[in-house]
Amino acid sequence: MHRFRGLWVLGFVSMVTYACSSDSGDGGTGGAGGGGGCSAQIPQNAEFCEGSCLGEPTCTAPGKPVNSCCVPVGEPGRSTSNPFLKRTTDTKDFSDPTGAAPNLDCFDPSGYPPAPPADGDKQLVSLKGVIKTFANGGCTPADLIGSSAVNVEVYRVQRTGDPATDGALGALVGSAVVANDSMPIVEEEVNNCKGDPRLNREYEYPSVPMYTELVVKSYGNGWSPLYAYNLYISAADPDYDDASKSYKYDVRALGSDDFNTIPTLAIGTTISAGNGAIGGEVHDCNNIRLQFARVDISVPRKGLVYFNDDQDDPRPDVNRNDIGTGRTALYSALDIKVDDAAGTYARVAGAGMVPGDGGAKVLKSLGYFDVRVFPNSVTSITLRGLRPFQVP
Repeated sequence: MHRFRGLWVLGFVSMVTYACSSDSGDGGTGGAGGGGGCSAQIPQNAEFCEGSCLGEPTCTAPGKPVNSCCVPVGEPGRSTSNPFLKRTTDTKDFSDPTGAAPNLDCFDPSGYPPAPPADGDKQLVSLKGVIKTFANGGCTPADLIGSSAVNVEVYRVQRTGDPATDGALGALVGSAVVANDSMPIVEEEVNNCKGDPRLNREYEYPSVPMYTELVVKSYGNGWSPLYAYNLYISAADPDYDDASKSYKYDVRALGSDDFNTIPTLAIGTTISAGNGAIGGEVHDCNNIRLQFARVDISVPRKGLVYFNDDQDDPRPDVNRNDIGTGRTALYSALDIKVDDAAGTYARVAGAGMVPGDGGAKVLKSLGYFDVRVFPNSVTSITLRGLRPFQVP
């Protein structure tokens, strides 16, 4: 069974009417019956959301008529060039050169992921990959080490069903890994290091449990804290290598300058002191980036933006506000009020259109994830299908 039961009857069976407010700012947070006359559109494949909602469903605002797992989301399919979800074909990671149709089968009951083995969390692996910057930095050998070393920590996630605590950090797994000059440099060809390659650092984080929901935190002097949710290691994942008992996972570090620059470009101001942000990508069930997807969050935010097509130096593109994700599949919800150091609960959810009979647009959910937003930090969450602990 799902880990908790919520207000499915209010949010999805009855298709209630919600209060309304502007999509350009905070959005509404009123419960059902608040007035306003905005009838929610429910994705066709939303059965997996049953019983998942925490607290009162938020309202559907103008420009956000879709109710995706209790999150009001802007209507997808509004691009005149292409109304349908599309896989990215030409980025360095998470792309499909064949351009096949997006795979959303894991959201249908016949495609739900299997339950983990009973002793799955006792199986330990090493995380192996590179530490790299999200946008800028990493252009010189000293950028990720020394006085500006990136620290990496892995935590278990607490699931309580209570918005006051759900998604909070649990126990630290092992001890922090600190980038240093003994870690081999891995060059990456980029366009934002003045013609030079980006100098990523190889790392290894040992004794990480499989079949366990995890958060990876990166931080350091000159690096804003970045909490990456939705790490779940299973033997079926193509990034898992049974021979070496390792899992390929690249850690992103967010420069403090970019923490200020990105919201300034998107909403005209920096994030208020003590507040935070959510950002990430939208992928399909095969972990391939999806274009023309719409996302939003369940709590007030000052703005939500999608990014341009530059994978090396991603920047907000306000021209995509009504269209959705681009080539990089990136989005960000900015200036989210945080109540205390333990963070504020938020749900992220997405939706997109696929072609139906006769070219009709069919609304599909792209999943959800419950996270916490921390002070002066970014919570990273990539939607990438359905996880076993989300199966109803």
